Amino acid sequence: MHRFFAILFSALLVGAIAFAQAPADTYVTSQSGQPVSMDPHRAYDTASGAIIENLYETLYTFDDPAIDQLKPGLATSYEILDDGLTYRFQLRPDVQFHSGNTMTCADVDWSLTRGMVTASPEGATSYLLGKQLLGSQATGDAVDAYLAEVTWEEIDGLATCPEGPEGLVVDLNLQAPDPAFLAVLAYTAFGVIDSEWAIENGEWDGSEATWTEWIGRDLTEGFMHRNVSGTGAYQLVEWGDATLIATRFDDYWGGQAQIENVVYNYVEEEATRILALQQGDADRAYIPQRATLVQVRGTPGVVIHEEPDWASTCVSAGFFNFDIDTNDNVDVGSGQLDGNGIPSDFFADVNVRRAFAHLFDQEQFIAQVHQGAGAALTMGLPSTFPGYNTDVPIRTLDLEMAEQFMRLAFDGEVWETGFEFTALYNAGNAQRETLLNIIKDNVEFLNPKFTMNVRSIPWPDFLARTAEKKVPLFALGWCADYADARNFINTFYDNDGFYSARTSIDLPEMQAIIDEADILLDQEVRAFLYREIGVLHHDLAPLIIYPVQTEFIVTSDKISGVYFNPMRSDEFLWKDISKN
Repeated sequence: MHRFFAILFSALLVGAIAFAQAPADTYVTSQSGQPVSMDPHRAYDTASGAIIENLYETLYTFDDPAIDQLKPGLATSYEILDDGLTYRFQLRPDVQFHSGNTMTCADVDWSLTRGMVTASPEGATSYLLGKQLLGSQATGDAVDAYLAEVTWEEIDGLATCPEGPEGLVVDLNLQAPDPAFLAVLAYTAFGVIDSEWAIENGEWDGSEATWTEWIGRDLTEGFMHRNVSGTGAYQLVEWGDATLIATRFDDYWGGQAQIENVVYNYVEEEATRILALQQGDADRAYIPQRATLVQVRGTPGVVIHEEPDWASTCVSAGFFNFDIDTNDNVDVGSGQLDGNGIPSDFFADVNVRRAFAHLFDQEQFIAQVHQGAGAALTMGLPSTFPGYNTDVPIRTLDLEMAEQFMRLAFDGEVWETGFEFTALYNAGNAQRETLLNIIKDNVEFLNPKFTMNVRSIPWPDFLARTAEKKVPLFALGWCADYADARNFINTFYDNDGFYSARTSIDLPEMQAIIDEADILLDQEVRAFLYREIGVLHHDLAPLIIYPVQTEFIVTSDKISGVYFNPMRSDEFLWKDISKN
């Protein structure tokens, strides 16, 4: 262990900030959230991803800062065979793991297979590639159900080594063609792991004899939860309760990184993070809200990196529930359209949805929440993704149009009778609270017979209640797992997508387009189809997308090489920056 780390550990033992000034060879960042795990097959959160993306690598990766262009990573090339059912990758030779082992096809095979075998319900592997590789997204939390859908033959055949386990060619075999497959593979969950090192330390041995014993294992109790042997430019040194430390991997195939050491201090209080940056104790501070920038703007030694085209790949919305469970449900009042409640199909009426879309003030939200630095979206898709339709109009505050649609809803009964219901958001989320309160103010101004209550509940209760389909209107969001429109279109609009379990969305004209785009390999045609989804989003108003802020990064002026790639959990890789 370097003397530097011994000194650092001593400082941490007394709970002090690590340095009076961050050393010249060390990048120190002050972040808010602790990682969940260092195991790529368990981690499915931004805090974990910010570390893992620097320790492990994937076959193909982003050509930073572009999100729609991939470049060779641990593979040097690929070809598509068997009408889209096989992706054959040529692996990069002489790539060293942190342990000193050399990467071969066996490592790629084991890494992908182990993710599918463990099938962590909290991880990403089954959700993102289970259907493509196994024909099932079953997770390991229900072993019998998993085994009813997945066989060893499918597990064993999802990755093969044409030149043998020690070779440098790997075939990934799909159940059906997938136009987003390469984009999905760039996600951190599909980083290549040192299989020899893992097996020697008690991880799955890769055999048929033991595979069922690993289905649904709690990976946070495994060796890889806190130990890493990847191929990345940095290797893990220590992960403690308040600090994570990594150091440069000098045998990295891509050449040595410029910064030797990386330290992440996890600090809940934003004021403390800002103070660390201002005093030089940190080189970067996590500041999520643009309104907070007033506290650091103009501070000597602090730089706010921002560009007008730095668009988020997170999309948030107010979601309508098309089929509300009104049984024993305080949020729907009487459960009838009698002036004291709403019926289960209240938001199934397209005119109700159109009216509510015209009761949200996009410009007010940008000014109030994003300090004027934000943009409205035409549809439920990041503006930088292929398929985003820039030509679609955006429904915003228009009381005359809102009244017109409300008078049409339920054959005029809504306007004459009135309604009352409650919309929900998770406690502490100011943006979601603002969205709902803007709508509340305008809907109650529109007609004195209209009442929309807004309340917050704790995050676990909020997720549970929306999952029970009890919530008429709620605010939530989605951040991209991979840079393909399907990750949002299917999530928001598909009647079998992630949010369908909370909204019961059912729009046949939209569903037909989604189903067609799911199997097309022609990316230009797919993009055209997704633009049609944008047209239908405006017409059918299945959800209210609220504006995204123009993103920013705050660092000390000693850090160079900063760029913004929203598909990176930490926006840039450590190996790409330097410190002067």
